[in-house]
Amino acid sequence: MSADVKKKSLTVFKTDRHEDLAACFFAGLVVVVVLCYMAFFVAQVTVKAPVDGKLTEIKIAVGAEIKEGQPLYVYETKKKKYVQGQMQETTVSETFKSKVPGKIIAVKKNAGDAFKKGDGLLVVEHVKGTLP
Repeated sequence: MSADVKKKSLTVFKTDRHEDLAACFFAGLVVVVVLCYMAFFVAQVTVKAPVDGKLTEIKIAVGAEIKEGQPLYVYETKKKKYVQGQMQETTVSETFKSKVPGKIIAVKKNAGDAFKKGDGLLVVEHVKGTLP
């Protein structure tokens, strides 16, 4: 009787393998389609603010060609950390660099403007075949 129980419990895994394989294939196909769409059909990308802060300097101009790793703007943000049980807040200046090559179409904020996380700061036309 114990041999019958073992056979029944193993057959469940054997019959579900084709469903798992089909699900993995479908998920991979969706990823490929989305990446191709982003690389070849999305013409403009809005660069959004990574954190709340204030623009201190814009290092590029409208119409400028940018390369990967080129500085785009400098911003100030507040960093918080606990030191000996007390919250300390410091202002830090950071440089945001381009992640892909492209061309600057519009600058939405000016130096000195405050922004919130997720606000659009720049509009960039990216090079076809690269992911924004």
